[in-house]
Amino acid sequence: MINRLKILIFNQLHFLKSNDTPLCQELIKQFDTIHKQYIAEGDGSLIEYDVDFPKHLFLQYLINHKEVLVHGSNNPDIEIFEPRNQTLANNKPVKAVFAASDTIWSFYFAIINKSGYQGSLKNLCFSIPTKKEVKRFYYFSVNQDFQGEYWRNGTMYILPKDSFIQGGSKEEWICPEKVKPLAKINVTPEDFPFLNQVRKHDENTPHNKVVLTALLWNK
Repeated sequence: MINRLKILIFNQLHFLKSNDTPLCQELIKQFDTIHKQYIAEGDGSLIEYDVDFPKHLFLQYLINHKEVLVHGSNNPDIEIFEPRNQTLANNKPVKAVFAASDTIWSFYFAIINKSGYQGSLKNLCFSIPTKKEVKRFYYFSVNQDFQGEYWRNGTMYILPKDSFIQGGSKEEWICPEKVKPLAKINVTPEDFPFLNQVRKHDENTPHNKVVLTALLWNK
């Protein structure tokens, strides 16, 4: 009942929306083969992905069924993740390695051009389970005055979930120790399903006003 009410409210707001798409048995077989070939050994291999199906849905399948998490980065050559001083989604400081149990949310950080971008990155991620699927809701926004390239190619790292604990939100996970990635997969901005729906905000407008205006009035 509570989740139904949440979904009703979230559907009235101007979130970007996605569901965990049910997969046919043939796709599951292909994904399991990739997992066995590249991920199960845990040696950090680069996945050669040749399946005609979106990468974010492949990665979400792994998260849902293979006890892994993901981390998006511009850096394609990370061999060990080191804990760093960062801020949780609830604004609490922590020294940890971050990971996510939502692929689309992590994708955003893989493809934003961090070396050139100037300004704040605004983002929200919520997931609500139902009997049939998980409904996912997002908000992404970048600085409207930035004149450079917003996006670049990136890498999604697959990490072992058993090393992590829940962070400041349902989809955020943290580990206080070093983490060795199990595998990685290269991604492009075109792999991000909401690339053309990322909003742009005024850096001079207070954060809460920016988000509320976008979600309530779609501005």
